[in-house]
Amino acid sequence: MLVATHLFAWNPALWSWPTLRADARALARRGHLDTEWSAGRTRQLEPGSRAFLVRLGVPPKGLFGAGTVMTAPVERAHWRKDKAAAGATTGYVMLRLDALYETPLVTFDDLACAPFAGFRWGIRQSGVRLPGALAEALEALWAARCALAAPTPAAPRARRVR
Repeated sequence: MLVATHLFAWNPALWSWPTLRADARALARRGHLDTEWSAGRTRQLEPGSRAFLVRLGVPPKGLFGAGTVMTAPVERAHWRKDKAAAGATTGYVMLRLDALYETPLVTFDDLACAPFAGFRWGIRQSGVRLPGALAEALEALWAARCALAAPTPAAPRARRVR
């Protein structure tokens, strides 16, 4: 049985993710990266679900990370300060990423082709569930792209000066 697969949005115009490069290097060293992520209003997120990160808003757009949902959503103040100040809340989940790249491995141009073309990849909030057949096709494409991608280089180690 295929596990549920969800998309989680990142828009650099709304949050710059200043530690993205360091996080990608940490993942390369450890084999995973645990990160808290907004799930918007989506409540049907179960631990063990598959997660893909989609870059939106600012080119290049596309899928740049993948992993597993580790926790059910927990409601807290919204991550955007202006919304939090107005009393807005959002759900958060813990994601365990097993792949993270600074630029998308699967671009919106790739997703404009069959069988992906009928799905709206420019999601408005995180936690959007992919249909099963689409999720299976995406897994195959993602695996192929990850196999071709150069691994994120680990941070250079400091040399001892004697």
